Amino acid sequence: MPLPTLRAVLASEALRVAEPDVLAGADRLDRQVRWVHVSEVREVRGLLTGGELLLSTGLAMRGGDEDAAAYVGELVDAGATGLLVEVGESFPEVPEAALAVARERRFPVVALRRASRFVEITEQVHRAIVAEQYERVDFARRVHERFTALSLEGAGAQAIVEATAELAGSSVVLEDLSRHVVAYAALGRPAAGLLQGWEKRSRLVALTDVTGVTGPEGWMTSPVGLQQQRWGRLVVVNPASDQERLAMVLERAAQALELGRMAESDRFGIAYQAQGGFLTELADARVVDAAEADARARALGLPAAPPYVGLVVRAAPRAGTSTDPVAAHRSARRLVERVAQASRDVRVPVLLGSFGPVEVAAVVATGGRGGDTAVATLAEALHAQRDRQSDLDPVAVGVGAPADTVLAAGSALRHAQHVAEVAHAMPPGRQKPYFRASDVRLRGLVALLHDDPRVQAFAEAELDRLLVHEATHEDGMLELLRQYLAVGGNKTELARVSHRSRPALYKKLAHLERILGVSLDDADSRLALGVALMVHDQRR
Repeated sequence: MPLPTLRAVLASEALRVAEPDVLAGADRLDRQVRWVHVSEVREVRGLLTGGELLLSTGLAMRGGDEDAAAYVGELVDAGATGLLVEVGESFPEVPEAALAVARERRFPVVALRRASRFVEITEQVHRAIVAEQYERVDFARRVHERFTALSLEGAGAQAIVEATAELAGSSVVLEDLSRHVVAYAALGRPAAGLLQGWEKRSRLVALTDVTGVTGPEGWMTSPVGLQQQRWGRLVVVNPASDQERLAMVLERAAQALELGRMAESDRFGIAYQAQGGFLTELADARVVDAAEADARARALGLPAAPPYVGLVVRAAPRAGTSTDPVAAHRSARRLVERVAQASRDVRVPVLLGSFGPVEVAAVVATGGRGGDTAVATLAEALHAQRDRQSDLDPVAVGVGAPADTVLAAGSALRHAQHVAEVAHAMPPGRQKPYFRASDVRLRGLVALLHDDPRVQAFAEAELDRLLVHEATHEDGMLELLRQYLAVGGNKTELARVSHRSRPALYKKLAHLERILGVSLDDADSRLALGVALMVHDQRR
């Protein structure tokens, strides 16, 4: 609620009965009234601070034309909003000399043609001003409490931007210095429209060190970061009319973003957090509009260069990572940085983000080079990192099919995640630069279906007796089954690789058959047991 304007004061009930007549400054009636004074003092210099509306019976202008003109001139110099003069028998008209100065300097002078009660006018206007000031103080309190709570909760950039949009009542975008969108909240308009051509539009709006309205579209912007370490800015594309309030919200939001960034100095880059959030939404089908997905990808820095490929890079989990959140965070960051560095080394444009401590998801823009070429280049760069630095964990790359849209490529990320998981568990001799579902074959199918209760029930039915035996005896019968299936049921080969004599081996296999209750010479039994072991290992 802004301060009342002179126009609003003149339209108030207390003044309407006084029949106000605007004699000068009719084009300045939208000036705000900060306070109302009843004054008959001739010397006003030093008594006013600006924004006051004066009520008078004209006493200060009764000393002649020169005094009247000087009086109005001093009101203008002091920053007064306007002068209301009650005219009647004792003071029939405002002197022309005073009006000449007022008209020349566009200063509102209003004659009140009927007697009025100045106390009612001041009371009514002051009540509105005090109410507005209280509302501003209350709003400032709510803004402070909201952003303080977000800071204490360790809220991310997206949560802070959404709170900013809610308080501002307008769409808000957080961008980095490369004009890439880090987070946004679209209110009352589609995200695709808000972000359409964002980088190009943003570059037309110069970076500034202060909060204010600027640029050809009239954006209100606020820098984010310390004075010498700016790293982004907040943008309101369609700022509200109350720009003072909006500026307060943006500046408080910028402080919250910087506090969060300072408090988490060991976190991922904010851009990778934004990209990771977007990829998670794509993978979980929370984005369903292809145009929106394309616009968001462009805003995050991925060029329009189809076809696109979704892939997941998986590394081996380190000891203690699963139970130590700090170790998990560091592991995730390390892997994101590895993939980011590899993409920079080979100049393959990607969006990437963490899928956990041991997985990184990415959407690659192949730029017409073909999905296989771009993915192979990136995968080989990842493997070459380990060749140069032996302490790095080996990685497996699971890849989805090339797609014409970012939405379609992103929807294949969970599938690529399963492929990477299976590929990582394969023996060293079967490793490749990257894997698709066709490369992992039955293992890939098991990986995709291992959570299905029917698949789990099948594996339990096949292996339950052996697993119970293993739990009570620990005599290596489960590992013997693995070896037997790995050599395709060839007992001679099994004797060689297990370093057992044939009589001892045959005795062991007979015991294994009795435990399982099936014949191991039967091809269907070997196939069923092999699939059941895959399911068992996948769940482990």
